[in-house]
Amino acid sequence: MAALLAALWLTPAPALADRLSRATPAVRVVQQAGPAVVNISTKTRVQVRAFRSGDEAMDRFFEEFFQPMQREHSSLGSGFILDGRRGLIVTNSHVVSAASEISVQLADQRVFAAQVLGADPQSDLAVLRIAPQGALPQLSLGDSEQIMIGEDVVAIGNPFGLSHTVTVGVVSALGRKVRSAGNQWMHDLIQIDASINPGNSGGPLLNADGEVIGINTAIFQQAQGIGFAIPVNRVRRVVEDLVRYGQVVPSWLGLELQDVTPRLAQHFGLKEPRGALVVEVMEQSPAAEAGLARGMVLTSVNGRAIKDSGDYGLALAEVGVGQEVRLGLVQNGQPLERALKARPFPQERAMEISWRRLGFTVVDLSGPAAMRHRVRPGSAVMIEKVRRGSAAEDVGLEPGDLIRQVGDGPTPSREAFLRQMAKHRLLPRVTVLAQRGAVAQYLTLGPE
Repeated sequence: MAALLAALWLTPAPALADRLSRATPAVRVVQQAGPAVVNISTKTRVQVRAFRSGDEAMDRFFEEFFQPMQREHSSLGSGFILDGRRGLIVTNSHVVSAASEISVQLADQRVFAAQVLGADPQSDLAVLRIAPQGALPQLSLGDSEQIMIGEDVVAIGNPFGLSHTVTVGVVSALGRKVRSAGNQWMHDLIQIDASINPGNSGGPLLNADGEVIGINTAIFQQAQGIGFAIPVNRVRRVVEDLVRYGQVVPSWLGLELQDVTPRLAQHFGLKEPRGALVVEVMEQSPAAEAGLARGMVLTSVNGRAIKDSGDYGLALAEVGVGQEVRLGLVQNGQPLERALKARPFPQERAMEISWRRLGFTVVDLSGPAAMRHRVRPGSAVMIEKVRRGSAAEDVGLEPGDLIRQVGDGPTPSREAFLRQMAKHRLLPRVTVLAQRGAVAQYLTLGPE
């Protein structure tokens, strides 16, 4: 009996052995990454007019008699610590947009007030800063170019306020395009089947090595098991600009491109209609200095294959100012490569792009014009000219109409309009908020 008891005593506890055997890759990822995932809660105070007629001039008159009411809205989201020493946190822009108060709760239940260091609505990314006492755990970024369809992924977030909820799944597809708020499109997203719900926005999507490969950002409300994440290579480029400049500085190479049709492919000696045809090389641009010329066909950017001009815009969105870019090209049927450095987009060229691509130019809204339109001065820009046969004319825009927004960015001045055009210049379609009289509507300019 004594020998039996001794044998039982020396045998490993079944519960412990079973626990070790159940430590799957997903468990190890959560144990490694979980402490650096945060829950974000925001409060937004909005003023609501007690009287609203639809006429801004009349509404301003009645504001003298009816004081606006203030309401507070709360929302939840997720994020992760990118730099534990400096207290830098990455999340979605829509999680913190217009927030008057932001709180960040760590996995150890500590709560910090946070400030927005920078936000970019176009990429739906933002960087927050907290003031920790001592270093915090942080996550490392992977490489979204190495993602494989079918590989296991782990999402950690704060759905419906259920903090640090873990879901697992696989990468379902790459390069997805999804319509977001304000009739905008988000491009080149990772599709996953891990459950994503409201509150997961801004949380990390992790691979089996515990690296961040994306930021969970959107779901299909009507579907189950269809979620989307922003690729980490885009996150890395945007976050670097937000930390350094507080905004994203558009990169510029100086190329105007068009898609390669089957007939153009045959003319330029290509085996198939893939790539983007160079139709213009801007003077004194990086592309001009690198010897690029009209008629070349762009086939890759930093090793990433380019199938059309839209792909070029997505690839350039991951290139920071000052970064070296390797372009794969075909000229006279022969492959070649050029290396050049990206520069900041020259803002003075933005109006030229607006005229050529959208078909209109704008001026600052004068005081008399604001009174005529019954809007506040500094709330919009006014269309000066509309080009015949342009996308602007096709949707019915006319001189004197107002442009209040390009993409997600307001345009209270000509300078703000140029900044937004610089950001959106490479997108195949651009959505603007136009106003005529008391009627405002979103219009999308570009090919269907």
